[in-house]
Amino acid sequence: MKPEGNPQGKGLVMVLQQIAAAAPSEIRPKPAEQALVDYWCSSLVLSAAFKFRVSPDQTYYLYHVKQVWQLSLISPDEWGSRQPGAFVATCMLQRDMTWKLVFASDLPESARLALVAFLEAFQARATESDTFDELLPDYIAELPYQQRVLASALKRSLQHSLQLAGDNGLGLLEAAVQGQLAISR
Repeated sequence: MKPEGNPQGKGLVMVLQQIAAAAPSEIRPKPAEQALVDYWCSSLVLSAAFKFRVSPDQTYYLYHVKQVWQLSLISPDEWGSRQPGAFVATCMLQRDMTWKLVFASDLPESARLALVAFLEAFQARATESDTFDELLPDYIAELPYQQRVLASALKRSLQHSLQLAGDNGLGLLEAAVQGQLAISR
């Protein structure tokens, strides 16, 4: 009789090493409104297609390509005329595992509308969530492996930041439900 699955736990060490490497550092207190912005920006990046390991303090580029978000190592200038789609933002993974975005000043209308749709879906999910854990789940099955590791680190980061600020997560949930984020023209 053969044992089921992976009885020796082979591969588990590598997974645990990647989770540990993605652990947030330099966590600081954040008010709910800032945590909400960080969560939205990070959710946008983590919803993008990418198949490389990201590192804090490195610059990445977000594009909107055929109705799909795509994170790239290549800047718009480096792409030149071969740019895959609309350039949306310059992105940097912070040491607390949240993403900082600087949006393009000349955002095409199609990309702006896609951002609005993403924001509306984000706020709808917040409205349907009764708890902080529902808003920031531990596991999102549809995400690829690297994005799942980063999403887990993001949740830990935001939880600790809010706790340091004296918030148990309800402030973030309330800010999200109240629709405190907006995309301007």
